[in-house]
Amino acid sequence: MATKEKTKRKTSAKLSFSKEDLISSYMQMILESERAPESIYKFCKDINITEGQFYEFFGSFETLQKGIWDEFIHQALGVISKSKEYPAFNKREKLLTFYYTFFEILTLNRSYILLTLKGPLDIAQLLKLRHTFQDYISALAELKTDTEEQIKHYSSKAVEELAWAQFLVILRFWIKDDSTKFEKTDVMIEKTINTTFDVVDTTPINSVIDYAKFLFKESINK
Repeated sequence: MATKEKTKRKTSAKLSFSKEDLISSYMQMILESERAPESIYKFCKDINITEGQFYEFFGSFETLQKGIWDEFIHQALGVISKSKEYPAFNKREKLLTFYYTFFEILTLNRSYILLTLKGPLDIAQLLKLRHTFQDYISALAELKTDTEEQIKHYSSKAVEELAWAQFLVILRFWIKDDSTKFEKTDVMIEKTINTTFDVVDTTPINSVIDYAKFLFKESINK
């Protein structure tokens, strides 16, 4: 009788369907049918894989959806990490670069996003992305410069929450944007980031937290 470990190795050896293939197939099915698959069993049958192959990467459709958004942000971070100019940017420039890059990736997947984020933002889909995004913001906030010394007086949690709230505001704006090449979103990004940095640089911590709460409430209720 084969041991559990040997069986697992055998199953893994047969696995030829990647995480990226699974994400691509799911997104393609959503785009073509304009609705979620009825079940994991039927989805796997339609794309000719086993349920076991699906569960190698995701435990449910919900975790797959979260993984898609996390993939979007990792793609953006991968792009900016390869930029020769990025390391020399200050915090404001780095965050702007991230946003422009991230929303370029979202634009390539806009049809899928509009089909799956109907009405108020489905925050559950964004939970994994939120962790990755806030890790990025936390690392960015830890960088000290002579001109941004005041940032060290703020708790990293407050900065992360403010950044997440502004992210949701920009995302909701982009979803509704119908301007050519989403030029209005580019303007929104620039104004939002510049305003937020000005607020953090000049405003007491309690006001920063209140501002973050206001942005978050506005982003999910409209």
